[in-house]
Amino acid sequence: MDFERHVYAVQRYVKFTQPRYEQLFKAAVPTHPICCSGDPAKAVVVTVGLNPSVGEFEKGRWPREQITHKVLAERCRGYFGDDAAAPAHKFFDPWKQGLAHLGPSYESGSVAHLDLSPRATRYIRELDSGFESELFLEMVQRDLWIFFATLDLCRNAKVLLMAGSVTGQYYINEFLQRFAPDYGHAIGGAFDRAKHKGSGKTCWHELANHDRKLPAFFCSTGPAAPDPSVLVQRISKYESELERILKG
Repeated sequence: MDFERHVYAVQRYVKFTQPRYEQLFKAAVPTHPICCSGDPAKAVVVTVGLNPSVGEFEKGRWPREQITHKVLAERCRGYFGDDAAAPAHKFFDPWKQGLAHLGPSYESGSVAHLDLSPRATRYIRELDSGFESELFLEMVQRDLWIFFATLDLCRNAKVLLMAGSVTGQYYINEFLQRFAPDYGHAIGGAFDRAKHKGSGKTCWHELANHDRKLPAFFCSTGPAAPDPSVLVQRISKYESELERILKG
């Protein structure tokens, strides 16, 4: 019931604020806010990205009409289940490959995915570098309460795996370092992008609020990058440390 109430609040908030961000969305592609993919209550690993792919809502994968919060909650919670309404989007394939040797998986329910914003906008590369990019950054910043509220429902989580960037201005970890304090969280662990050359920059952080701390692994190359195998390789490199955290 907590999750359903949360989804209801998210659905109402997005509907109310959507007019401000309308130009960021693909015309004629109705979307629904996805606060998570997988069951937050069961997840021991949480993967973190920027926002859902607009491709999630193409080719009849989701209803075009408005759906109730209960239907939306069930779609989100059962996203990777055998009886899911649509197969998981290909976006998750690199994450699956990276997690393959760790034990937890999306399919078993022990991994869930959260995004900083639940809204499926146009692809970032399609936004102009001026007003639209700034508007997108504003949207993600204001939507962060949803990310943190959903993360609070992941009470069994032991580790976060974050990957990718928020436009060309921030990596996800930098964005959280800048804006998480506005929502009662802090992300510790120094990261200086100038000291990391090439793709696949990695760093360990600790995401903390008033009642818990979570280790967080970051990779600058995300699953939607031109070469997503970099993410798989970086997770593999730290496999022993991730296994230690999961067994702790």
